[in-house]
Amino acid sequence: GRRMIDASTVKAYVELHIEQGPVMLARKFPTAVVTGIRGNLRHRAIMCRGEAGHSGTVPRWLRRDAVFAVADLLVRLDEHWMRLLERGLDLVVTAGVIGTDPNEHAISRIPGEVAFSFEVRSQSFETLEAFYELFRSECRAVSDLRHVKFEFDDRVYAEPARMDEALVRKLVAASDKLGLPTETLASGAGHDAAVFANAGIPSAMIFVRNANGSHNPAEAMDLDDFMQGVELMHAFAVEGP
Repeated sequence: GRRMIDASTVKAYVELHIEQGPVMLARKFPTAVVTGIRGNLRHRAIMCRGEAGHSGTVPRWLRRDAVFAVADLLVRLDEHWMRLLERGLDLVVTAGVIGTDPNEHAISRIPGEVAFSFEVRSQSFETLEAFYELFRSECRAVSDLRHVKFEFDDRVYAEPARMDEALVRKLVAASDKLGLPTETLASGAGHDAAVFANAGIPSAMIFVRNANGSHNPAEAMDLDDFMQGVELMHAFAVEGP
């Protein structure tokens, strides 16, 4: 879209936000400084097509079972994910929507079609692209092995964003002065700060601890934690970016 402001006139963008995950609660951090915001690669709906059949009459070697094919694919991706994490890469992988056609599925029917979503998130563009290549090559392997076809809709991409290193250092120093945690975190969810950072404006984020995740009716933020976040933001603003 059209930019409403001239990026060169903005010295910095700083955002205060709840953490939308469980890390700060687990590590007893009231606040944290964000290093980067994960981008993502997605397919909203991939179709795996095999062949429907009677569950009792078709032996394994003649089956083209779409559910087993997708399950096989996801297990392979999980193994790649685990190995890449062991090498220190920033990566999360999700298939949040998956299902057979409710108009056709039955207990005694070999599923001929499964639709599923695919999403990979990372702070690194290279990691996203590399994992996507692995994903497509495993789709080809599963296709050959299980005699199914994968049909892909458009790939959707949201760019990762790095927070400004100088601003991150200043926020960490301000945290230290206030007796707050000085460890940093990556943001798994997207934020406005990513838009500003990718528009060339030096950007930073402060996270505040939040129980029970976000987008959840049971989510809970302690007002004391919020006020510590505000105090950190104020200390940073007074010193100036």
